[in-house]
Amino acid sequence: MVLPKPFFFEEGQEYEFTVINRLSLPPDDDIFLVLISPFQTRHLLAEKHYVHYNIMAGQKIKCRIDKINCSGKIYLEPEHPFYKEKQMYDFPVKRAETIVNSSGKPEKMLVVADCWNNDVYVNASGMDTNIKHIKCSVDRIKKAKLYLTPAACMRKQVNYDMDRVYTFLVDCIVTLAEDEEYYVLKDESGNLHYLRKKYYKDYGLIPGSQVCARFTSTPSAYRHYLEPIHPRYKPGNIYEFMYKGIESYINESGEEVKKLIVSDGTGNDYFVNCNDWLQPETLPGQALSCLLKNMRMGRLVLECV
Repeated sequence: MVLPKPFFFEEGQEYEFTVINRLSLPPDDDIFLVLISPFQTRHLLAEKHYVHYNIMAGQKIKCRIDKINCSGKIYLEPEHPFYKEKQMYDFPVKRAETIVNSSGKPEKMLVVADCWNNDVYVNASGMDTNIKHIKCSVDRIKKAKLYLTPAACMRKQVNYDMDRVYTFLVDCIVTLAEDEEYYVLKDESGNLHYLRKKYYKDYGLIPGSQVCARFTSTPSAYRHYLEPIHPRYKPGNIYEFMYKGIESYINESGEEVKKLIVSDGTGNDYFVNCNDWLQPETLPGQALSCLLKNMRMGRLVLECV
């Protein structure tokens, strides 16, 4: 069996979907919107994130393909009714807070209100927090949540070679959005880059250390565009993993998908692309040879050999 490809979708592109129904799914009976794509594929969208959007059955909505992960799962982001990415807006400040990040350092945060009076956290280190309004760029919208950068902190755009491996200094850890920490990386020219911490906990990154990474796309705030070189694995090589079995799940189209699951022995599990689902000679706990095709957000993209 050949794994299904993610149809004709491209990350970052917008498509028009038709809302055809609402349904609840176990185990928590969460409500999902059922969408039909221009390619007649079905997709599920968790309604809880978009209650203010007033999305109704029969409505046509634009959705961006926010991400297609290594297992082929497609993440949709409906067009926001009010905000547009890369546009500047004036936000009222509700309050200032001081938090302590995972490295034990205090950080100043401003809590601003969006158009529905929801709290949005903005890092305000080095800024005057005794203000009533702040102008920010909406750099990303994910699950209806705004990711903001103050206008005073906007960075210049620099072009980088996608085929080159760069060396970065891990400067510090910073909280850029609510409960989301990033490594601050400084490149050879002194430009700053941000790497989501939760994806790289096994890489041994600490302030003052160096890390080599390649650019996977044009730098964009709150986007994954850097992939550090893994300390143990190298794409193109074959490694042995512990075979755990076959896992089934319901994808965003409401269809059952089966994937081989392996473990690297350190508590990390990975999906494996494989044409032979039966694997009659392999039992759970035995070794399975896999080709490492790629790395994405610290995850291994594996294929049976």
